[in-house]
Amino acid sequence: MELIFDPKEPLKFSTSTGIGNFDGVHLGHKKIINALKKTEDSTVKTSIITFDPHPQKVLGKRDISLIYPLEERFTILESKGVECVICLPFTEELSNYSAHDFVSKILVDLLRVKNIAVGPGFIFGNNRSGNIDLLSSLGNKLGFNTTIVEPGKVGNDTVSSTRVRDFIEKGYVEQANRFLGDEYFIKGKVVEGEKRGREIGFPTINLESNWEMLPKTGVYATYVYLEDVLYQSITNIGYRPTFGDDKLLIETHIFDFEGDLYGKEVKVNFAKRLRDEKKFDGVDSLVSQIKIDVLEVEKILSEYLKG
Repeated sequence: MELIFDPKEPLKFSTSTGIGNFDGVHLGHKKIINALKKTEDSTVKTSIITFDPHPQKVLGKRDISLIYPLEERFTILESKGVECVICLPFTEELSNYSAHDFVSKILVDLLRVKNIAVGPGFIFGNNRSGNIDLLSSLGNKLGFNTTIVEPGKVGNDTVSSTRVRDFIEKGYVEQANRFLGDEYFIKGKVVEGEKRGREIGFPTINLESNWEMLPKTGVYATYVYLEDVLYQSITNIGYRPTFGDDKLLIETHIFDFEGDLYGKEVKVNFAKRLRDEKKFDGVDSLVSQIKIDVLEVEKILSEYLKG
């Protein structure tokens, strides 16, 4: 997949594109990508136009924690068949473009858009003055096709990045997975910890991650792939109150695995939340609960991974 950052000259190829932040690349985003693929030909690349930083961070409406870092979104988009991602720096200058100028100068002149697929609520341009009717009208005048893609749905619920973020913040990873159409995950580098898990018989890897958003503190059924082998695992996100710690940690105990992962990047996939983090009377009580949790995770994943 080709990555283009802040292009200054017109692209050397035409694009069939979607526009947005594509945070999470959820079911609605996948519908847009699939619509783009249907319009592609040998002279047009299936593309996504995205922004960095997130527009809401620049416009100051509210601080927003993103589901996945930018580079991770690139990886996911490539896995879904996107041929090119064009990343525009979202600045005050860009936000001041009128809807007409954004389409004519950015989409048509610079990015050579021939087909565009957007959701029915797509808004663009200064003061959010552009909508799908204006986009379609400009397309007729400037020579590109506009496809309106209905939102992704889970039952009667409309899929959005906002909803996915809300699920993750509350620890509802099962619901997040349904809206994403994939497992929510965290990636991080394995760093050295205090080896307390090893001392009590449940060694863990400690992840150092640049994720802006983490699930609600607690214990989760998870799994990891190590050298293409799937291992069941249990992950605790929290502060280890039994030991009086105050630093937020991501700790994963990988079942039936022995090996040195220090310094390596590991991807932890989340299946279900088991319980809140809690303080135990002592190590023996903690170990007893971990044994119960491990059995519960094995039961959950034996069913979950069948699907």
